Amino acid sequence: MLCFIFFLIENGFNAALVRGEVYNYATKDWSKLGRTHVTILVQHEGHTYLVDTGFGGNLPLKPVPLNGETTSSVNGEFRAKAMESDYGDYILEMKLKYKDTEWKIGCAFDIKRPLENLSELNEVQGIIVQHKESRFNKTPLITQLTSDGNVTLTDTSFTQWINGKSKKEQIDNDKFKELARQHFGFQEL
Repeated sequence: MLCFIFFLIENGFNAALVRGEVYNYATKDWSKLGRTHVTILVQHEGHTYLVDTGFGGNLPLKPVPLNGETTSSVNGEFRAKAMESDYGDYILEMKLKYKDTEWKIGCAFDIKRPLENLSELNEVQGIIVQHKESRFNKTPLITQLTSDGNVTLTDTSFTQWINGKSKKEQIDNDKFKELARQHFGFQEL
């Protein structure tokens, strides 16, 4: 994400980082970690767009205008719209291809509070690395979009979404290494 925002700024775009809070659709609740999602807002030709590079299998893959207009990509449909809450003043909604039939909230973010200093990212990283409820500090988690869905690998399971159907397999450490090489190009683990 940092490389991308630096690229945008270096090439004349008005871009800023904003923090957001992820919505857990399964539990119908906001993340217990707080504002640990960071995304990019880009001003271009009088419009503001959300450009997200770090939302795993939920990536829009195209800029999403903040006017509520739907953006479609190979990963699904996305829209960002104003909605005041304790978690921000905008939300990103999504209908992931092959997974969702209804719109669901992905995250909330606050466009009035851009990061003023990159050191705020250290706070975000600290929470993700150290918080007891962070899902990113316990086991490996790798996700990749495919032409017909996505694949997700953890140290105990391999999940494939193919044309809207999910197939999950429990795995051991040897199978983890094999799948990491086969699907994600890892050479040494």
